[in-house]
Amino acid sequence: MFQTLLSSFQSKSCLLCHDLTTETVCSGCLNDLANIWVRPHQQIATPDAVWSHEWQSANYIPPLPSALHDWKHGGKTAFSHFFQMLMLENPPIWLEQVSVDAILPMPISASRRLTRGFNQCDELADAISAHYQMPILPPDAVSRQHKAAQSTLNKAQRIENIKNSFTIQADIRGQNILLIDDIYTTGATLGELARCVQLAGAKSIFVWVMARKI
Repeated sequence: MFQTLLSSFQSKSCLLCHDLTTETVCSGCLNDLANIWVRPHQQIATPDAVWSHEWQSANYIPPLPSALHDWKHGGKTAFSHFFQMLMLENPPIWLEQVSVDAILPMPISASRRLTRGFNQCDELADAISAHYQMPILPPDAVSRQHKAAQSTLNKAQRIENIKNSFTIQADIRGQNILLIDDIYTTGATLGELARCVQLAGAKSIFVWVMARKI
């Protein structure tokens, strides 16, 4: 499915290695992508997590770091479809066994959205919502304070920096919420968001990330 969907786009160079090709991603890069998938027996469980289920579709190894940077900061919007398909190609094995009332993509601050122009997690959630027919919480369901970028901090700093950054403004009492994020690094941001979602009365919390740093 992954190769078929990527091949449906016109391109003169590979999205990843930039070699000339008739496909969006060349055959060599597609072969390399076989090394990034995280299979069920390779899933990493987060100790003392407030969520009941979690899943990582891929390992955060080359070519994903440079590709994600080009998408988030380089204006290369073609990567949106690439990362959406990456998640849909390796979905949680438990997804159809749980009941999801709503999807919550990891929010970014209004200031960061203005600077970047989009929230990449919104686009990942859009693909998942469309494929599985799951509703997404409205954009104003959760607000996030603007603070230093988590990527610039170490683990201890990330935990402190993200504290009390989220405000749940939607009524999610009794709901089963699926959190969507692009990269799991230390888990500080997801952990804080999940804590706030739990305090807001969610019944169950599930986590699905595009990739996890190992």
